[in-house]
Amino acid sequence: MAHKLKNVSYFIVMGLLTYLLSGCNPSDQTQQQKRELQRDVLKLRMGQALNPTDAEGYIQLGKAYRELGEYDNAIEALQNAIALDDEHYHAYNALGLVYTDLRLFALAIDMFLAALELSPGNPAFSNNLGYAYDMTDQFEKALDAFQNAIETEPTFVDAYHNMASAYLHREMYQDAIQNYETALEIEEGDADIYFNLGLAYEETGEFLRAIQSYEKGLSLDDSDAEAYYRLAEAYRKNDDPLMMRRYLEIFLKRAEGIPYLEEKVRTAERMFDR
Repeated sequence: MAHKLKNVSYFIVMGLLTYLLSGCNPSDQTQQQKRELQRDVLKLRMGQALNPTDAEGYIQLGKAYRELGEYDNAIEALQNAIALDDEHYHAYNALGLVYTDLRLFALAIDMFLAALELSPGNPAFSNNLGYAYDMTDQFEKALDAFQNAIETEPTFVDAYHNMASAYLHREMYQDAIQNYETALEIEEGDADIYFNLGLAYEETGEFLRAIQSYEKGLSLDDSDAEAYYRLAEAYRKNDDPLMMRRYLEIFLKRAEGIPYLEEKVRTAERMFDR
């Protein structure tokens, strides 16, 4: 149930491949991925020591630091890349993504605008800019940026998703539904889109459609505990207490110990006891 930024990292892909092949449990997989990233950082730093004027190397280093959550190091590496090549648009975009992670959206906007000035029409940069505008409540500018991404790449599913989410957060549910459905016409396998579409349907009183969307999302990704709560709520609103209780029970088990779901847990317990 989130926005999407366009930033595929070689290091994340390689880390993912490594731990999928390792057969580790999830916590071990996370640690393995972190170790792989740390090794990549070490290799990149050694490469930069040998070739300190390689802007591309600093960009890859900055991306790796970002994946590790070492944001100060990521900023320093990407600023070094820009100092070496102030027309390298990927450096500005990557730095904008770091600022986005840090919720420094005004700085992120400046970086995405700089990237677009050097690479006009890049749909990923426009999508990222739209997200940053949306997070600073510059709704019309956000819509323009998402639309620019779509005009450049009509099958850019992330831009439809983000535009739909911008409408959803402003309770413009029909516009949200339209854009989520367009995104699903392009890419059917995204659980987050189904979850958000379900929420939009639920808010418009289309409870059966909401149930179908939540269930489809969970069939694709059953790890989102909050989706079980939303599904239980949709069944309650559709006057189906049996199914409501079934999904409340699953939610209460999966939400245990998750701080941001504590309020929903208390609500679910009251609903379950009725």
